[in-house]
Amino acid sequence: MKQIYSHIKLAAVSLLIFSACTQDEMLPQIGENETAVSDVLTIQNVNVANFDTGNSTTRVINDGVTVLFEVGNSLEDVNGDEIGILLIDKDGIGFANEPFKYINENGVNKWVSKNSVSYTSKIKKVIAYFPYAQIVKDGKEFVPSSVNELKELKKEEETTEFKDKDLLIAEINDIQSHQLTINFKHAFSLIAFSAEATIKLDDTEEISYLLDLSDVSFSIGDELYTPESMSGKYICLVDEEQLVKNDFRYFYTIDNITYSKTLKDPITLAANQCYTFPCPTSSEGTADIAVGDFYCTTESNKTIILPRNAAGIPTGLTCKGIVFHIIDDFETFKSTNDLNDSNLNGYQEKHGLVVSTKKGNNFGTVAAADIEQAFIDGNAEKYTDTETSNGYKLTQILVGTENLGFIALNNHTEKLNNSTAWYAPSFNELKYLIQGENTQTGSTSGQEYINKQLKKINADELAGTIPSVTFYNGVGDHGLRLMTGGSENGWHGIPGEAFYPICAF
Repeated sequence: MKQIYSHIKLAAVSLLIFSACTQDEMLPQIGENETAVSDVLTIQNVNVANFDTGNSTTRVINDGVTVLFEVGNSLEDVNGDEIGILLIDKDGIGFANEPFKYINENGVNKWVSKNSVSYTSKIKKVIAYFPYAQIVKDGKEFVPSSVNELKELKKEEETTEFKDKDLLIAEINDIQSHQLTINFKHAFSLIAFSAEATIKLDDTEEISYLLDLSDVSFSIGDELYTPESMSGKYICLVDEEQLVKNDFRYFYTIDNITYSKTLKDPITLAANQCYTFPCPTSSEGTADIAVGDFYCTTESNKTIILPRNAAGIPTGLTCKGIVFHIIDDFETFKSTNDLNDSNLNGYQEKHGLVVSTKKGNNFGTVAAADIEQAFIDGNAEKYTDTETSNGYKLTQILVGTENLGFIALNNHTEKLNNSTAWYAPSFNELKYLIQGENTQTGSTSGQEYINKQLKKINADELAGTIPSVTFYNGVGDHGLRLMTGGSENGWHGIPGEAFYPICAF
């Protein structure tokens, strides 16, 4: 049985880079019965086909991986992708493996022959492939003559990047010109695994999103394989002819529950095809709001809180932040922050705190005494209290004080629906954010979990020393309280570090 190439150990045939070949050695030589053409072989166009969907009865979807070629500045540049062109003669024997490099010349990206190979009558067929490699077998240059040979060589190669594993192939059987148009297809089949759920936007509309999978693997016969995560799905390239019931099984975990599935009917696989296998769960999950949920808005500014087990943010939603604390006594929170007259209805009868997906700024240039005086003038009785969640009230005082120079929220002026404005956290609110719900000194469990969620959506992660707007006026230096590594920093003053804005809903 053919096996997934990423799991096959390197065999006798190796893909190596020559360092001592001269240009004359690499160029196809013109024999007595060959016709030399003045033109150099060139690549006019390169197209890459997406992975096609398979039979609809397999419930596949198009998981096409976009192939983006890297451009270099010159032929000598270490950057820049390379395409290999195998030149085949009339007997079907490969006689040259020519590299073409993607470079920018005078503002135009183009594929250029590294050896300026001539177009001759000896060339009867071309096999283009990506990525290019010089091939050595038994200590000598080896030129494959068929797609199957290329595939076998690729399966013996050990690579880590998906782009390097994804062999692209194009055969041109009737060479009519020195100018080549290459229409690549994927040489292998793509197997993908995903789990979907839906959430209601309103009474008439709902949106689908991918669930976060873990411990995904599958077996073909006695071999167990581990696919890689990409864009919320798990994918793996295979070179198999058929998958059959019980011989093919796949495994995954959602919300700490492990599942095992197989096929009902056999599936015949084909190159350049994608086959996605659904990963259903035993339930749709809880509707309760929880720490780690994604606080999102729709295009019409409606609020949608996406469950924390989502693998990412679906099209149509914009994530504004991550829920990091559920407020049990919201009436006290409103009273503490002078929000009694506000219209904060919560979400599904729940209230909580959200940290933004992007950093704020630092405080700005100001004297510590001016900050304390602003709090005193604003009647903030508990501006030094580390047990009170009053960041909203303290922030409003700072924002409303003229000539104070408070700039921490200058990049957070957007007003969200059914929530407070963005504000700088109090020290007590930092405890929930960094230490977690148990607020144990020295713990960073909250920060670690929130960062895991932020990382899913490529947002700014919590890092370093994080300031609050709670003031310290005890023995020694005076200024704002900061948290480092789950504990209060011993230094107090006007921090240069950025704030992480939060809001309440």
